[in-house]
Amino acid sequence: MYEDKLRQIGLNEKESKVYLALLELEDSLVSEIFKKTKINRSLLYSILEGLSEKGMVTYIIKNNVRYYRAAEPQKIFSMLKEKEKIFESILPNLISLYKPRKKKPVVEILEGVEGIKTILNDILKQKQEWNAYNVPGKGPDILSDWIHMYEKQRQKSKIPLNVLVVETKQGLKRAKEFLKMKYTKVRYLGKNYESPASNYVYGDRLGIVFWYKEFPFAIRIIDQNLANSYKKYFDEMWKIAEKRPAQKAV
Repeated sequence: MYEDKLRQIGLNEKESKVYLALLELEDSLVSEIFKKTKINRSLLYSILEGLSEKGMVTYIIKNNVRYYRAAEPQKIFSMLKEKEKIFESILPNLISLYKPRKKKPVVEILEGVEGIKTILNDILKQKQEWNAYNVPGKGPDILSDWIHMYEKQRQKSKIPLNVLVVETKQGLKRAKEFLKMKYTKVRYLGKNYESPASNYVYGDRLGIVFWYKEFPFAIRIIDQNLANSYKKYFDEMWKIAEKRPAQKAV
């Protein structure tokens, strides 16, 4: 029991055993400590020297023979308190020197329709503003009725969506659906922005969704710096995007 507590303040198992033995033995020869602890004598000398350096054991010499004794527990307590004060005095400086390791970006490839659903469900889970651009309007074709149920859940969760729709036939049709949704703002980009991939920025995450009919997939990157960079790009695109489409949906 006491050995466990002593280990918690920096002693190893054998040091704890020797110190406790000396508390009971008082002034003791190495041979007496050996009988009490059953620790090899050659190792005992090394342990006693280590405890002496820590201030937990002292010795006296009688008739040219060394007798060891344990330091008073109150003295050790005072020593520990003094060490705490010393460390406390330099703590602010140590904190200023400490440089936490930067988190490595997490990159995931999510295959198939289920992979895209993983990204969209993650947006619900994160409950952060969702900024989407280069949106071609292919979601209903790839995800079928699931996307409509998803949009109801997003609105129920009051997650805002800012979407930059590409002015393709599908994009304009999808924009009309977006405009009917709560917590949704829509702006328009010209056909020259059409891309096989949409970009989603939410919280500390970037989602890139590839709307290939034969093999749809998504990439999710979790990295705050990258997300911030893409959000700045989105904000610039939002400024130059049109509030109304240049052409009407057919």
